[in-house]
This record gives sequence, structure tokens and C-alpha cells, in this order.
Amino acid sequence: MKQNKLKYIFRYIIQDASLRVKMVLIFFMVLILPFCFFTLYATRRISSVIQEQTFLAAGKTFEETFTAVQSRIEKVVNVTELLTYDDMIYKMASTDPQDYPVIYQLEDSNALAISFNQLKQLSGVENICLYVKNDYLYSNENTRILPLDSAADTNWYKKLWQAPSNRWYTPLDFADQPSREQSFFSCMRVIYDPDTLTTPLAVLRVDLSKSMLEQALNRTAITQNGFMLLLSGENTVLSSENGAGQNLPEDIGASLSQSAQDTWNTIELDGIPCYTYSATLPPTGWTLVSVVPYTDIYSVGRALRNEMIGIMAAVAGAAYAVALYLSNHMLRRIWQLSETMQKVEDGDVEVRFNSEGKDEIGQLILHFDHMMGRIQQLMEEKIRYGFEIKNLELKALQAQINPHFLYNTLDTINCMAIQKAVPEIAGVATSLATFYKISLSRGKDRIPVRDEVLHAKMYLRIQNARFENRIQTRWDISPEIENLYIIKIVLQPIIENAAIHGIYEREDGTGTITVHGYRKGEDVYIEVADDGIGMPQEKADAVFSSPPGEIAREPGGYGVKNIIDRLKIAYGYEYGLSCKSVPGAGTVVTIHIPAVIEISNE
Repeated sequence: MKQNKLKYIFRYIIQDASLRVKMVLIFFMVLILPFCFFTLYATRRISSVIQEQTFLAAGKTFEETFTAVQSRIEKVVNVTELLTYDDMIYKMASTDPQDYPVIYQLEDSNALAISFNQLKQLSGVENICLYVKNDYLYSNENTRILPLDSAADTNWYKKLWQAPSNRWYTPLDFADQPSREQSFFSCMRVIYDPDTLTTPLAVLRVDLSKSMLEQALNRTAITQNGFMLLLSGENTVLSSENGAGQNLPEDIGASLSQSAQDTWNTIELDGIPCYTYSATLPPTGWTLVSVVPYTDIYSVGRALRNEMIGIMAAVAGAAYAVALYLSNHMLRRIWQLSETMQKVEDGDVEVRFNSEGKDEIGQLILHFDHMMGRIQQLMEEKIRYGFEIKNLELKALQAQINPHFLYNTLDTINCMAIQKAVPEIAGVATSLATFYKISLSRGKDRIPVRDEVLHAKMYLRIQNARFENRIQTRWDISPEIENLYIIKIVLQPIIENAAIHGIYEREDGTGTITVHGYRKGEDVYIEVADDGIGMPQEKADAVFSSPPGEIAREPGGYGVKNIIDRLKIAYGYEYGLSCKSVPGAGTVVTIHIPAVIEISNE
């Protein structure tokens, strides 16, 4: 149904739509449609390039941020490893204060404080402290060396002994501590007795300021709304400035933990589709995540697409206006010519239309004026020749009578009447009357096939009466073609040629003519075969295949070319006569006409 509707629309545009509609459509197809395809392709391609570049830039930013954060973590690791092998720390952690003079304790404390300060300045860590079990005399207001008992009730302390090795803590792990303590990322290291390697003596703590990691996360912008996250397990412990401004869901860590690392993944955060890229920070086990909303990736492409669509719409509108103006200007003369032709159709043959311009339309108008002048001239000639045509028709009708044939026939009747005084005279006279009655046909040009066959039979009866039955005839006419119509006096001239030029020229002057008529599809065929002297096929082709219009009368009635012209004028150039002949064997002439049931004789 839909396909038929499309065919109808296409056919209407091609056949029935006005020229203005066709011109505008052609203009649209040639200019606007390719421009639309180019615009769509360009926007898609540019959007694709922008997306690729955005992903590349986001990936590079992530690598830089990852390197910066990793660098700060490595500094903490290096400081922790360096202090782990410091003899002063082992000495202070393992020496009994009761056996160690106070002055030495103060010296050791100051030396350790100086060492801590130097490492802080060199590495950039925020704080270094040592938790010990003994009653050492502490200095610097207990900010460098602290009693281990002071941290016994904290969460980080309890977690430490669950896995007494290097352990990393985030600000969330210090939630039970004062607010000052909640701004550090720390690395804890248990110091064991070097003699036993199993007895814990102290805890070394190296703190990294939260602000230092925030600087690393914020120093490079990912996209307008993209942000970085630092996750500890499923908990978000740090985010960039963009992320801090977001209402991050509580389960964001769980959502991100299901994504594969080192590749871009797709998740939804509060219903907003986002791309994520993540990697683990050794040795902390923390995960650095880059979050880029879809809108940041596609917003530029969409803005560019909307801009190009707007430009395309403006260009299309302007082009349509120009096409409409040009089509109206070009078609104005065609409309005027159409109005002039309508006046001619109404009977005003004297109307004229002055040509404007020398283009194709101007030439068409000029030819129309010349044609109308010629038509008017022909109409005047038609009136003048009207009476002459009537006279010519009468003369043509009279010319159908062959005076020589009529004379011979009448002479035959006369001889038969004198010599034999038999009823055959009446038969010949009747045949002659029927022959000319069918020839005239009350002025009709086309008659039923049965009448045309009867006309030929009357001719042969008269000929046989004259030449003592030297021609034998066989008639095989299919009943289904008898009521079909044919132009008159076609069959008789062909039979006349077969008799005079075929049979009578044999040595004995006798022979047989066979007429076979039948219908094949929408066509009718009538074959006239004789066993006369025949003729070369080349001669037959020259006569029966010559162009129409060259009237040639042969002895014995209408010429073959005359019959061919009449058939082609009446039925078309695909119809007419054909001939096959063999010298000494005979000739077959075939009449080919359409199967016409009813015919106008006007």
C-alpha cells in the first residue's frame, strides 16, 4: 500500500505536477539535497573528531594527574622506607629510659626532630611522627615523638594491628580524631625489634596533606563539567573542584568499582550518563577515577550541528525564494502562451502572442505564431478546395470501374446471348451487378470480410465465364473473421494479379487459386496462393517492400503499391502485404490487418 502511494506521488510529480513545482523540486534535488547530505556528513564527522580529541585530551589529563598523585605518594613511601632503616628510631624505640641519661634523651630527641624536619622539607610531606612504648623524655611539645598508648583507642590503630605492615589511611579513617587530624593521608609502618623481628617496638607515621593531593587533582581541567575522584575501596575520599560542586551519590564508589580499569566505561550518576576511566595507585590500593559527562563530549558537536542546521535552513529558505522567483519569471511566458492556445482552442485562430526573448521559450512562441499563420492559411485553402475534393472523390469512385473489363464482360454476355441463348447470361449479369454493388458500397470505405470475399468470388465467376472455367478456386475463410471489417477492394486486385500475371501466362492457361483466411491473436491474415508462373523473390521484395507513397498501377486493376499504401494509411505501418514467390511454382501473397470488430466509415 505504501509502495503504491509512493508510485502515485512519483507519477504525479513526473506527469501531472506544474512546471513550477518540477523546477523547484529539481532545484531542491540538485542543490539543497546534496547540501543537506554534506551538512549531515560534516556534522557527524566533526562530532566524531571532537569526541576522539576530547577522549584523547581527557586520557592525557588523567595520565598527568595520575603521575602527579603517584609522585606524591612515592615521596611518602620513600620517606617511610628511609626512616625504617634509621638507627636513631630503633634506639629510641628499644632503649629503656631508666638506663639512659636524660641529657642523651634530649640530644636524641632533638636529632630525630632535625632529621624529621629535613625530610619534610626535602620530600614535601606534611608531618612525620613516631609512636613508642617506653617513657622516653619527649621534646617539641610531643609533636614528633608520641606515646603509643595515646592512639590505642583510635580506629586507625586497631586497623593497623589487623595487618601490621605498611598501611595507608585516608581522612575517612581519622573520622574519630580531631578535625585537624582529618586532613591527612597517612602511611603507617610498624617498627619491630631487630633482634626478634616479631616484637613491635613503635609505629612510624608519615602524613601527606590532603591539600597536596587536591592540588594534583585540580591542576588540570578535564572538561567543563568533568572531575577526578580518589576512591578508597568503595568510598570517595577526595574529589577535584568540579567534583566537589557535584551532588555525588553515596554509592558512587560501588558504581565505579564495577567498571573495568584502564579503559573508558559508561555509568549513570544520578541519571546522568558519564564516561569513566580509572587506574589503581600502587602501593596504596586507592583508585583514581576520571569522570566525564556525556554532555561534555557531545555538547560541542550538538552545538555545531544545530548551528549548521540553522545555516542549512537559512540557505534552503533563501534558495527556495530564489528558485520560486526564477521559476515564476521563466514560466510567465509559458502561462501566457497557454492562455493564447486556450483562445485558439475556443475558436479564435487569429490570436497572436508577441515573442519576448530569444531563448527556447521565445523560439517556441515564435514557432507558435508561424504555426498559427500556417493553420489559418490552410483553413482558407481547405474552404477553397472543398468543392474540388468532392469532385475528386466522384472521379475516384468512377475510376474504380475498369472500362476494359466492363467492355469484355458485356461482350461476353452478348456473345453468350447470340450463340447459346442459355440461362448463364443471367448468371453473369447477376455476378456483374453484385460485383459493382459491393465496389460502390454506398460510399463506405470499409466493409465486412464476408463482403470482400463475395466481391472477389463475383470477379472470379465473371472471369471463368469469360475464359471457360480455366481458374479453379478453393476458399478456406474462418467464420470468426467474416464479421470483422476490412477496407474494400483489397482482395480482388490481388486475385486479379494472380489470375492474369500468374495463371493465364502458363502454357495451358489454367491453374488454381487458394484463399485461406484466419485470425491469430489480435490480427487477421488472408493468404492468396496460386500455382502460376511465379517470379524471382528479389522482384517480389522490390515490389512489396518499396516505401509507401509511390502509386504504381499494374495491368489487371489496382497496383500492389496502391494496396500497400491504403493498408498502411488505414491501419499503420506494421500492417500491409507480404509476398513469397518461386519461379515456375507459384506465388503466395498475405494480407495482414488488425482484427477490427466495429469501424467508422466517415
